[in-house]
Amino acid sequence: MNNLDNKKTELSKLKREYPFGVPDNYFDDFSSRLQIKLEAEKKAIPKKENRIIQFLKPAIGLAAGFAIIILLVNWPLKSHLPEQVVNNNNAETEFNNEEYLSLVESIDENSFYALLDEPATSVEFSDEDLMNYVSANISEYEIYLGTDF
Repeated sequence: MNNLDNKKTELSKLKREYPFGVPDNYFDDFSSRLQIKLEAEKKAIPKKENRIIQFLKPAIGLAAGFAIIILLVNWPLKSHLPEQVVNNNNAETEFNNEEYLSLVESIDENSFYALLDEPATSVEFSDEDLMNYVSANISEYEIYLGTDF
């Protein structure tokens, strides 16, 4: 309790002055300085951008964002794509094209016209048959990439 009394007496000895103050004659020319600053701000108003640019900025930003995302996804996939898968696909299509050409060349005109006149027969496959075909002939990686089979 004695400590509190000592502190009160020490505080009462201090002068009651505000630690902050304004410079002398600060408000004498305040209005003229304020007017000068306001006029400078009016002169420095930036020009409005073209309305077309204002509408295109968000669209360009979105397009750039999508392009970056596509690049970030496709580049690693293409760089790590096994070349064997690409070469196998090309070899299979070339073989199929050659086989197809040899079959077409061996057909005479009458057989060709007969094939055209025949009504199309529809063959229905079960879901299980389709799944077996896809799992046997197409890898999961090719399905993911959506490549031509």
